[in-house]
Amino acid sequence: MDDGTDAGAGTVAPPGETTSLGSSRSSEATDQVLEHPTTTSENGATPESGHQSAAVPFRLGNRPALTGIRAVGMSFVLIFHSNFHTLPGAWSALGVFFVLSGFLITTMLASEQQKTGRISLNHFYSRRAFRLLPPLFITVALLAAYAGVVRVFAASDRLWADISGATFYYSDYRSAFGHESSTGFLAQCWSLAVEEQFYLIWAVLFFAALKYGTRRIAYAIVVAGIVLSVANRMWIVLHAAHWNSYVAGRVYYAFDTRADALFLGCLMGLLATGGHLQDWSPRAKRILSLLALASFGVFVWILFDVGLAARSLPLVWLPVSEVASAVIIIYLLFNDRTLSARALGLPLLVLLGNMSYAVYLIHWPVYVAISPFTVKWPFWVYESVRVAIILGLAFASWYLVEQPLMAWRKRVFSSEGPPTARASAKVEEASASPPPATDAAASEERPGAARALTVAWRRGR
Repeated sequence: MDDGTDAGAGTVAPPGETTSLGSSRSSEATDQVLEHPTTTSENGATPESGHQSAAVPFRLGNRPALTGIRAVGMSFVLIFHSNFHTLPGAWSALGVFFVLSGFLITTMLASEQQKTGRISLNHFYSRRAFRLLPPLFITVALLAAYAGVVRVFAASDRLWADISGATFYYSDYRSAFGHESSTGFLAQCWSLAVEEQFYLIWAVLFFAALKYGTRRIAYAIVVAGIVLSVANRMWIVLHAAHWNSYVAGRVYYAFDTRADALFLGCLMGLLATGGHLQDWSPRAKRILSLLALASFGVFVWILFDVGLAARSLPLVWLPVSEVASAVIIIYLLFNDRTLSARALGLPLLVLLGNMSYAVYLIHWPVYVAISPFTVKWPFWVYESVRVAIILGLAFASWYLVEQPLMAWRKRVFSSEGPPTARASAKVEEASASPPPATDAAASEERPGAARALTVAWRRGR
């Protein structure tokens, strides 16, 4: 995320939010699992073991480790935006956030269809609005008040254009085409725009695929989305006369060149709810563990060695980081009692993960307002003040705004509307439950993604 000059002039965005699928205990816990840099349950309880037979429906349940991932990724973003040289590859947190968002959204939609026989787009978009808009509007209101009395370089002059891009979710293309300054108060909202544009498109496509076709059509759409996004990104880079900041920004920020990560998460969601990522053989588990370890090593390498300005980033490191993200997420889903999963599910990380959406919205405006250019304090003084303000406002947002709204939304969607609508709302609290697999499927090993895809396509699940 640079504005076209160097690797340090940009903002890394965490996944904005996803949806809520749920914990078997409460819609709040569910929301927490499914919101992008946002959410999981507060106490971090795990519903059941990750290993499940193919005859047992896939249950997402409450996965504290998935919330912990958001907390870790958000921490990298904070460090990166504080000092662009400490972790030059912290942009890779985006791969995790985007893949996780695609997975959770698809799991929620597929679960609703399997539970109720339909997908309610009205309820889906209403839930998204309740979850995402209040913290965004609060952030915008605070910025407007701040800009009324303080000016930070030219940021205030462009504030209303930035607010428009953030509120109507087109900040990604403002950044991609150089219209969003990296010193703007809402420069971080580009990734939230990418996710919201994806929600608008994918929910409708998935609805149409299941209503007028089969899951095979959904698989075809997802694979086509991955291929087209990667091909588009490579074409732009390889056909550019020169590799420069404009090209780097174009392929890094825009939805059409970043959608492959979200579609990869969708593919995982389809496979999981279709029963194709369960019943791991001992050999497959060993291979998955080795791949997860290798993926962790890839992230360590990227964090310290691959900056935003590298031409290899869109060609090599973006897809590599996205695949590594998918491997790690799958590993945590089906190995939720391992040391790594338990560490990610520690209460403090779960709390920070729950607050991560608010942290993400708030952190960049605070960084712009309090910087070496605006105050003459020692580094550790202004850095401590930044962190205190960010965490304080995020904590207040989570407990005073987001949680009460989620509780109210739960009551509204569970008590109003026709029976089908009520059932649709309750899916957020239920675990994903695909139809039981056949006996033949139960006896099959699923050692890899290629075989899982083949089986899924043949059976239309």
